[in-house]
Amino acid sequence: MSGKGLKPTIVKGRVILKLKEQAAMTMTASIPTGRTSTAKTLGVPSVDRVLENYAVKSIVKLRAPSPRVSSTTGPGGKLPAPTHEEYGFTRTFLVNVAPDTDVLAMVEDLKKDPYVEDARLDYYARALATPNDTFFKGLWGLKMINCDKAWDLTKGSAEVVVAIVDTGVDLNHPDLKDKLLPGFDMVNVADVPPEEGCVWEGDYTTRDNNPDDENGHGTHCAGIAAGIPDNGQGIAGVAWNCRILPVRVLANLRCTEGDQSYVTGSGVFSDIADGIIWAADYGANVISLSLGGYVEKREPEPEPMKSALDYAVAKGCVIAAAMGNDGANLDDEAVYNYPSRYGKLIAVGAVSKNGKRADFSNFGDYKQVMAPGVGILSTYFGSRYELLDGTSMATPFVAGLAALIKSANPHLTPAEIIDLIRRTSSRSDQYSIEFGYGIIDALKAAKNVLGPAEQAIEDIPPFVQEVAGSLKSDGEEKLYRIVVSKQLVMDLDGPEGADYDLYVKKGAAPTREDYDARGYTSRPDESVVLPITGPGEYYVMVRSYRGSGDYKLKARLG
Repeated sequence: MSGKGLKPTIVKGRVILKLKEQAAMTMTASIPTGRTSTAKTLGVPSVDRVLENYAVKSIVKLRAPSPRVSSTTGPGGKLPAPTHEEYGFTRTFLVNVAPDTDVLAMVEDLKKDPYVEDARLDYYARALATPNDTFFKGLWGLKMINCDKAWDLTKGSAEVVVAIVDTGVDLNHPDLKDKLLPGFDMVNVADVPPEEGCVWEGDYTTRDNNPDDENGHGTHCAGIAAGIPDNGQGIAGVAWNCRILPVRVLANLRCTEGDQSYVTGSGVFSDIADGIIWAADYGANVISLSLGGYVEKREPEPEPMKSALDYAVAKGCVIAAAMGNDGANLDDEAVYNYPSRYGKLIAVGAVSKNGKRADFSNFGDYKQVMAPGVGILSTYFGSRYELLDGTSMATPFVAGLAALIKSANPHLTPAEIIDLIRRTSSRSDQYSIEFGYGIIDALKAAKNVLGPAEQAIEDIPPFVQEVAGSLKSDGEEKLYRIVVSKQLVMDLDGPEGADYDLYVKKGAAPTREDYDARGYTSRPDESVVLPITGPGEYYVMVRSYRGSGDYKLKARLG
């Protein structure tokens, strides 16, 4: 097998052990969750005898029993909610031993025990981004995937949550802070030796409810997926109105190569799995994973990561994962990238501004889609903005699109949303291992999910007196809805040289033929005064008879 010779990076001094159900029910030891423990035995005699040969330092349980949720919504209605017990998380344990322990031999010895269901290695994962010093004016990635046009149909819903499972998120960034939900810091690698030539830095020993970002990578991804728009500063994310759930699973790792030193986000698969489970339990509809590691192809999908992904999908989460930045044809390697290889998520490769696959972007038969990933401007820790490259940057574009689709039709399953994203990408009928299904298209996806007869309607809250909009061509229309109980006065301030018209109707969207009142002079500015016959919903249409440009629509309630 030819290729670049990519290799997995195995965590030294850790084995992941899963007991059979009967053994877990009869074990006599009490094992804590989290990552701090003095336990060194499980209370299963035959398993403990194996562990005695490997000088165990500590044992911790992956997860406690599930939060109390009686059901979840599926395509057929209410379904029993998946549980931690069902997926074996409460009988999965992280066994920490000395870094020089032969963990391969330990795994084989544990697998021979009749009370052990499985024993696995743990792997390192890294954030999949690199700095970029080239300046691109504007947010070109949003335009490439037609976000600006898709936003005319849907801007997302605050009921839809995107989990950024990463290095955390800057909790005080002005383009993010008002959209953040309470998150969690899963990182505790105090017992995990860092990769060779590297040292852990910053907050890497304490799990808590403070997922603040010390690296910048997770903050960057959060801004791409759902940064705050229309606030007069910074950037806009794909899913305007959706909220962000920050889950920290990667710590800062400083590595030295020769006389060069650099910092990256790094963690272990077991912590990432824990973060995925937590995100699914605490309301995520979409999970963005801009991280990954390599596993030998002769090895099965790593646990507990695979079970965590299964659990999240069963809870209704759409998952997007980066394919990696080694520029490799993964079909030619002795390893596969994980979690992007997992079959129920959507894998993501990166393209540059010219629409071609970025040189660094891995490829292969991963059923992937492509998204912008070179010179992407987004939020960064310390309330800053930075340009970064990577499949890490491409992934939250896809996660944001999944959130827009979920907002437009909450009843779609993860598989249906992934299928829709693939079907509406630029090369959906010309799938290839290098380019997958092509570049995602937010406009085509939004039109597909909303249907050809659907027209977006923007609500004007009662306390808002003015909204801004733009029409791009003759005949284009925008619809608004407002709830009033007294006289309604609508004033339209259109662009100089254009001819815009204004229509108002109670209870349904007006048309050029069906309306309660209209203003249709040859000027750009119009005004409509409508006496209210009773409280209700009133619909307002702004239409370009001729011309284009920005306008302001003012509501005055008499």
